[in-house]
Amino acid sequence: MLVKKVLPSYLYGFFAAVILGAVLSTFNSVLNSASTIFCLDIYKKLIDKNATDSKLVKYGKTSSFILAIIAISVAPLVAYAPDGLYQLLQQLNGIFFIPISSIIIAGIFFKQINTNGAKAGLFFGFTFYILTTFILNIDIHFVHLWGIEFVLNFIIMFLVSRYSVDVQTFSYNKVNISNEKHWANVNLMGIILILMTISFYIFLS
Repeated sequence: MLVKKVLPSYLYGFFAAVILGAVLSTFNSVLNSASTIFCLDIYKKLIDKNATDSKLVKYGKTSSFILAIIAISVAPLVAYAPDGLYQLLQQLNGIFFIPISSIIIAGIFFKQINTNGAKAGLFFGFTFYILTTFILNIDIHFVHLWGIEFVLNFIIMFLVSRYSVDVQTFSYNKVNISNEKHWANVNLMGIILILMTISFYIFLS
């Protein structure tokens, strides 16, 4: 309806081509990422550690085909989403977005959190969000659930890290790069980008 109201009729095809290109590029990138994760992080590490590159490529193609069939089969169910496709995608993104972002932030800023705490936070985040959003159907907007989940993830990670022993140790080698010069305007451009982002947020809200 928006396209019919705003665009002239001779641009309908152009807009459809743009949407189709965006959908296919996203679909292909997700398939490639998912098959790579399956081949390198699951198949090669857990099933066949001595798998050759040609074998991994073969299983990558197979996993991509299976995932594509599943996606195509599930796609018609989106029509039954009560709040539309965009809202559904935002809800689904919350399944992995908040747990992973909390782990990344914890890994950068908090040395007290170990791998056991990170794994516990990841598992708790998945479980908490799926239960509260899709199973228990709690009458709280999913964006508020993101905030609650983010805080709870940190609590879980700190508690598990404090009362568990992490057997893995990591060492970091400091690399000095003498021939690299910092861009003189990096601070100024960073401030401008931040101000632009805040301005867009205020203007569009």
